[in-house]
Amino acid sequence: MGAAPWEYSVQSVGGILRQPKPEQLSEMLNQAAQEGWELTHMVPQENSNALWLVLRRPSTARTRRESSWPGMA
Repeated sequence: MGAAPWEYSVQSVGGILRQPKPEQLSEMLNQAAQEGWELTHMVPQENSNALWLVLRRPSTARTRRESSWPGMA
């Protein structure tokens, strides 16, 4: 079976009592973009002011070697 064309990362930003600030989101997304990630979805967390950020980037031999997921390296 070949490698998946994408790898994904899900990050949480904000919290139960506070929403993420726009500058916090910008900083996080800019840092992710420098590492090759792009935002695909932003989903509010239920019963919270937090957001789930779903990011993806092309899967390459280098990123697969750097993976910390069991069975993915």
